[in-house]
Amino acid sequence: MMDQNKIGAFISETRKASGMTQKELAEKVGISDKTISKWECGNGLPEITILRPLCEILNINVNELLSGEHLSETVYSLKAEENIMALMKENEITQKGNKIQYIIGTVLIVFAFAFMLLFSGGNTGGENPALITYFLDFPTAILIFLFCGAGILLSGKKTTGDILGILQRICIPSSLFIALFGFVIVLATLPDMSLLGPNLAVCILSPIYGLAVYIVTVVVRAHCK
Repeated sequence: MMDQNKIGAFISETRKASGMTQKELAEKVGISDKTISKWECGNGLPEITILRPLCEILNINVNELLSGEHLSETVYSLKAEENIMALMKENEITQKGNKIQYIIGTVLIVFAFAFMLLFSGGNTGGENPALITYFLDFPTAILIFLFCGAGILLSGKKTTGDILGILQRICIPSSLFIALFGFVIVLATLPDMSLLGPNLAVCILSPIYGLAVYIVTVVVRAHCK
């Protein structure tokens, strides 16, 4: 396994030697300064796609970055082999974690559809002729949570900034889909068209909840930058 603390300290050292702040380095790499801070504190490692541009900016090579120190020619080849093996191990661990995320995300999607079907039909008589009203409050919030949670897991993102970005992109489309599904169920199961107005009003709650999640996500994401 790679020494995250050593690599983080080396990134900090080379950044300072280049006369850059965390924010300046982050802008050149195309990430947030929070991510740079996380690396330098030893709480994570740069993704493979970022290694080369990061090394070019810091004027070091990938082997030195992964070793967490400047290397002489005599130990360069030895360290290169060690770093390749460590990268392969890290990649294997990451792939296992991603598979688990995909499985959980798929399960959430399936559960969301089952939940929608369970609470949106089956009773067309009595005082409550359409169970679409069950989309009010708790069920609607659960559905949005399931779809958003599945989207985040299936995206494979792990950093806070990336997760907030995914959530920001999917919360409104998910809520609109839930509202559309509810609208279809209303038209398919409603026995009395005089009840159409109140039931459609309930369907509108989903986009409102989605918009609320979007606003909260934007505020939190702006605060984290």
